[in-house]
Amino acid sequence: MEDRRFEFEGAEVRALVEETHAARERKLTWAQRCLAAGIDLDAADPDWEAAEETPDTGAPPGLWLCNDRGVYLRSNAAKESGKVAYARGYRADVKVGDDEMCEFLDAAQLERVGPGDTLVVTLTESKIRLSLLTPG
Repeated sequence: MEDRRFEFEGAEVRALVEETHAARERKLTWAQRCLAAGIDLDAADPDWEAAEETPDTGAPPGLWLCNDRGVYLRSNAAKESGKVAYARGYRADVKVGDDEMCEFLDAAQLERVGPGDTLVVTLTESKIRLSLLTPG
C-alpha cells in the first residue's frame, strides 16, 4: 500500500474533539471491541462472536477515521450528531481503497489542534502518523 495523506480543517477537528469530550458514552470501533473481548486477531479462526457479545460502548474520548463514504473524521460519541470533518478532496462521493476502515484516534493526541490549523493524517501499511500545520 502506498502512503496516503489526508488534510483536515482544524476548526472542524476541534469541534469533534469537544463533542467527544462532552459525551456521556463513547462507542468502540470493531477492533477495540475485539481487543476488549480478548480476541487474537492473528489466530487462524478468531472467535468473532465474542466481539459481538462485548458491549460497544466504553471507549475513551476520540475520533474515528473512516473511509466508507469519502474520508472523514467523526466523534466516537454514542449519541451521534451527524457532524463530520471531510479530508480535503475526499468528500462523500470519492472512493478511497477497496476495504472500509474505521481507525481510532485518541483525543489526547488532538488537543493541540486549533481552529486555524490543518491536521495531516498519513497512513502507511502499519502506522497512522499525525502532524499539524499551523499558520505562519
